[in-house]
Amino acid sequence: MTLLGIWHGDPLDTAAAQDLLARAQQRQRRGKRQRRCRTCVLQELIAHYWQGENIAALYRHALPLMRHSAHGRALLELVTGQLLLSRRLHSARQHLEQGFHLASRLFTPDDYLAVLKRKQQLAHLPLSDTPLPAATLTQLLVTAQVIERMEGGTRRPLGKHDPTDLYG
Repeated sequence: MTLLGIWHGDPLDTAAAQDLLARAQQRQRRGKRQRRCRTCVLQELIAHYWQGENIAALYRHALPLMRHSAHGRALLELVTGQLLLSRRLHSARQHLEQGFHLASRLFTPDDYLAVLKRKQQLAHLPLSDTPLPAATLTQLLVTAQVIERMEGGTRRPLGKHDPTDLYG
């Protein structure tokens, strides 16, 4: 899976966030680059978010650095949306939709299908303006599947199921 297909929104504890931030800053210094390393910027965004900083301010800071790269801009939107979705916040959908749209031509076929399926499953999650405790992708998907089943989106097969029946 490429960076565009990976889920970046799983919660980090304080120590893991500090470690990610230190690695991003070290990578930026090691490269002695004239421009900011886009991956480093995204790692810093993730680390700062899990350290409790305002995601809107982090996003506004990263946006000019990513503006001239289709890949960077798509990643910024996807990562921001994933971080917000981990706490089930309303603004997550807007970022995820924009990121998916921007990345649609950049995904590998496998990543496209995986992200599309994930997007469709997570669409069942109710979002709010009040952050909920952070959840991993696995927890979010399980919650979305339960909600979908309760809403009647997934139907059980009618009739008796015979586990020895290979054809039907």
